[in-house]
Amino acid sequence: MPQAFALARQQHTAGALDDARRIYNQILNVAPDHVEVLTMLASIAYRQSQPERAEGYAKRSVDLLRHAVQHQPNNAPARASLINLLLARGQNDEAEALMAGLDIPLNPIRASAEEFAARRTADAARGLPTMLLTTLPKSASESIWNKLAEGLGLAQCYLSLGLFPECTLVPARVRAAAEGGVIIKEHIGPTAHNLATLAQSGVTRIIVHHRDPRQATLSWAHFVRDDIQQRLMAPLWRKIVPPADILAHDLGAILDWCVAHYLPLLIKFLHDWRAVDGDSKQPVSVLFSSFEQFRLDPDAYFDRVLAFYGIGRERYAGTAEAEVVHLRKGRVDEWRSVFSDAQQRRAWAQIPADMAADFGWEP
Repeated sequence: MPQAFALARQQHTAGALDDARRIYNQILNVAPDHVEVLTMLASIAYRQSQPERAEGYAKRSVDLLRHAVQHQPNNAPARASLINLLLARGQNDEAEALMAGLDIPLNPIRASAEEFAARRTADAARGLPTMLLTTLPKSASESIWNKLAEGLGLAQCYLSLGLFPECTLVPARVRAAAEGGVIIKEHIGPTAHNLATLAQSGVTRIIVHHRDPRQATLSWAHFVRDDIQQRLMAPLWRKIVPPADILAHDLGAILDWCVAHYLPLLIKFLHDWRAVDGDSKQPVSVLFSSFEQFRLDPDAYFDRVLAFYGIGRERYAGTAEAEVVHLRKGRVDEWRSVFSDAQQRRAWAQIPADMAADFGWEP
């Protein structure tokens, strides 16, 4: 059965959906409560324009995982899987409640467990703080994160479960990260759960990195068009992945959907963080940074980040060796030549005037 499942995932990733579905169904005939298979069948059903069937598979997966967690409260993999599926379905309250009992360690990024531990030990001895960036997707944040990590010698990890805009902090991970020596890149919004988790763990500074949301929307449209088959769980995230009939059309149709459905999520993310920044009662301090600032003057960009965390510039050994990832073109205003006139007007109409003025966005 594990070999059959691996083969099905291989076919699934390659885009051979019918072949993958046949193997998944063969497994299901033998093991009708196989949660991973049910979840993958939901993914395929969404991609093949069968939303009712997909919902059935997804609901069955959630029910089975709920049962597993109720009978095995310390089953961390089942609890994490349930949280992810609940977040994908917009059942955030239940997902957040389950976070309290989720004891999972920090997950090393771009390093082995041994390298991660060694970096953290060295960083703690040097007194480097915990650095946290929350970012708009498709804002070159992965590359900036890597540059900061390499330049400071910091270990890298994630703290949340879920995908934007539902990224939700795992309290056990935040408590561990608060001990210092790590740099984290997330897409977390300032929900009550996330802000309380940060405050309770003593993480009080956060960088909110953004980009003109019209360019971020264009980059997202390319991403969902070109990469969706590589990310098997992605079709379950209905807020950010267009329906199959939209994905089957050209980029213009995908952009229409993204301007209508995805762009508002970016605006809300920034609106909510601006509200936190403007509220003196909030327990976290916010520094807004942007991709445009980074492209215009990267040295000044890093100076602001380091000063925000009280790190002397001499401690940052800027490096050209840091891995650059997920950077499709890196242009500032490509959207001007790709969006139709109607798309430009619809996008601009959604951007609050004060936000545009503060961040320097123009029609």
